Amino acid sequence: MITENNAVSYQATGATLASARNIPADNLRGQTTRTMEAPENNDSRADAATVWVCLAVFNRIECTRKCLELLRQQTYPKIRPVVVDDGSSDGTSDMIAAEHPETVLLRGDGSLFWTPAMHVGMNYILAHAAPKDYTLLLNDDLVFAPDLVEKLLEAAKMRPHSLIQAVESCVDDPDLIWQGGVQVNTWTAKHRRLNHHRNISEFPSGHFEPSDYLTGRGVLAPMEVFRVAGNFDATYKQCGDPEFTRRAAKNGYNLLVTYDVPVLSYEKGKNFNEAESYSLSDLKRYYFGILSNTRLATRWKEATSTSNSKVQAVVFFGFDFARITWHFIRRLTVRPR
Repeated sequence: MITENNAVSYQATGATLASARNIPADNLRGQTTRTMEAPENNDSRADAATVWVCLAVFNRIECTRKCLELLRQQTYPKIRPVVVDDGSSDGTSDMIAAEHPETVLLRGDGSLFWTPAMHVGMNYILAHAAPKDYTLLLNDDLVFAPDLVEKLLEAAKMRPHSLIQAVESCVDDPDLIWQGGVQVNTWTAKHRRLNHHRNISEFPSGHFEPSDYLTGRGVLAPMEVFRVAGNFDATYKQCGDPEFTRRAAKNGYNLLVTYDVPVLSYEKGKNFNEAESYSLSDLKRYYFGILSNTRLATRWKEATSTSNSKVQAVVFFGFDFARITWHFIRRLTVRPR
């Protein structure tokens, strides 16, 4: 329970949180409680930057609980989690308030989805962070070591003016690379996952892999990026992280994956777009479902944000549409009546 002795209240209406963005104010409800920072160690890092952690969550209470526990165990002393709970019905918000009073909790009504929720979280952070601070973009379905933040900050010092993502593997095989960087052909829409299914241990200490975009699964960004390149594009529902990082790159920032700092996913190959088979009834969800990575509206946005001209965007989208359609057809199972 938060009391006046260990916390201060911060109240914000939906209109305040929705300012400078295109999300209606009534998409947000409730009040926000902001706790004071825990007493810090009297060491040389007393004036160090705060690392704000931006998390969007929905109905994964155990994942969220574990993630916040791992953040609490970090060796870096100045961390401030900001969680946007978009209308969870499984008690996530109550758990956060009771077990993690150090966390800033913002509540949506279930209509935001991931990218607009991250936009809301970053609006809060931008209003409270110092210029020297950093933001860690994170998903709650990741496992990571107590020195995650410490090592990402070390990497950031080695490569200034950069957004740096932790290399991603899976808890079943922590040395096997799943997300180690991406190269994208801006005409043919061909995505090549760099070093996919190679071992992290093959690479020397200090290895960085340049990437054409990053995902929000363990990315450390200096606060200035959001002031220069802008916030997440709230017109996306899902998959707004590649667009944001590409926009940062267009504003002169490097996009890098560090192989010295891993994050582990609980499982891979379990989402809808990685299914082993589809039926014709899946077609509408595949092309138009909000949570589908192959949603046509999102793919068109990707084409326009990746390309340098309208002609290139149309060509990119045409190749991309053919590729995702072939992916569906190859896995299509027609069930006899």
